[in-house]
Amino acid sequence: MANSIANVLLDRLNSLFPDAHKEKLIAQAYDGASAMRGEPARVQQKVRKHFQNAHYVHCYAHQLNLIMQQATSTIPAMNLFFFSGLSGIASFFVRSPKRTSILDEVVARRLPRASTTRWNFNSRTVNTVHEHLEDLVQCFETINSSGSFDGNTMREACGFLRTLQDEDFQLFLQLFSQIMPHVDILYKKLQKKDIDAVFIKRALQIFMSSVEAIRQSPR
Repeated sequence: MANSIANVLLDRLNSLFPDAHKEKLIAQAYDGASAMRGEPARVQQKVRKHFQNAHYVHCYAHQLNLIMQQATSTIPAMNLFFFSGLSGIASFFVRSPKRTSILDEVVARRLPRASTTRWNFNSRTVNTVHEHLEDLVQCFETINSSGSFDGNTMREACGFLRTLQDEDFQLFLQLFSQIMPHVDILYKKLQKKDIDAVFIKRALQIFMSSVEAIRQSPR
């Protein structure tokens, strides 16, 4: 895979930077996958054989994803909230057209699936569940009382109903419904093509100030 990606990149780069201008390419940025950043036979190293000034920089937006992933996964309750709670609820409906039909009827909104790496997906899930919490409770109650679902579905529905009504789950849902919009804003800024170190520093300062304001706000 590394060879194929590198060949495509080099074909394009060689057309943009002929031999007399190869030193003008001063950076290359990818995610942290070993095929991209690893040495000695990965993409960034293959590019540097032809463009010696093209130093590798780990994509800032991908670093943000990794930071959010690690920050949440180290706290068991928070990890449970994202990957057993939110992700589990979304998966519950995806696995069955019959369940999806109830979701469409009661909530009138599909649930985006949570992701361990793409935190913009998690933001959509948080916002949707937060906005439609009461409707989702009603949806699971409807599944339990309809008498038309199998025992396994009803047991899962009971479990997710308890999850939605759990105080800790609701606390995290409220907290991340405030935090995730700021994560989304920072994520979009870090993906802009015309950024520099000063811009990134300022974006991070604004993000940290916003999160600190949430932290200090009265509950």
